Amino acid sequence: MFIFSTPPDNLSIQEFQKNESIDVEVVQLISTEILPYANFIPKEFVGQIMTMLNKGSIHSQSSSFTEAEIDIRMREEFSKVCFETLLQFSFSNKVTTPQEGYISRMALSVLLKRSQDVLHRYIEDERLSGKCPLPRQQVTEIIFVLKAVSTLIDSLKKTQPENVDSSTWAQVIALYPTLVECISCSSSEVCSALKEALVPFKDFMHPPAAKVQNGES
Repeated sequence: MFIFSTPPDNLSIQEFQKNESIDVEVVQLISTEILPYANFIPKEFVGQIMTMLNKGSIHSQSSSFTEAEIDIRMREEFSKVCFETLLQFSFSNKVTTPQEGYISRMALSVLLKRSQDVLHRYIEDERLSGKCPLPRQQVTEIIFVLKAVSTLIDSLKKTQPENVDSSTWAQVIALYPTLVECISCSSSEVCSALKEALVPFKDFMHPPAAKVQNGES
């Protein structure tokens, strides 16, 4: 098992897949048997879990593989389950204790940072690739991130604004310019997911509050 680390180059495809399936089961165990009981877990340990999930959500592959094997070697399922776990705990309307609130804020911050990194990398890689399409795995990754952003914003809209700290709002709003930069992307699938992520931002747009002067607005 090589959870949260780059797999050795000398593994066979069968060994790789077996190890990845174990890693996926470990993350699922964390999701169902550890994080739901965060009230009884030290904050430092939870922070380490979030850091590992963030690292695990990054696609990785071995440079020694042939082109035909790359698709198999990509840790797509593992990356996806790590990202889904971050999303699961990044926002909850059932926060009842300070510790649960801490877990929610930490996961949300990690998820937003991860999303920002994926978006920036996609924009830069597509710019450098010219007319050559980006790898399927990278397209799949950004589509997944865009859908996660859309889901996250929908969740934020369903809660009382005072229950979300200012740093979280700042991170969410900071995503908007980056999302706009993705408009020129060539993939129709990415454009479709991008539209879903951009539309919810309309609820964050309000006219400036009128200034009160001499007791009159």
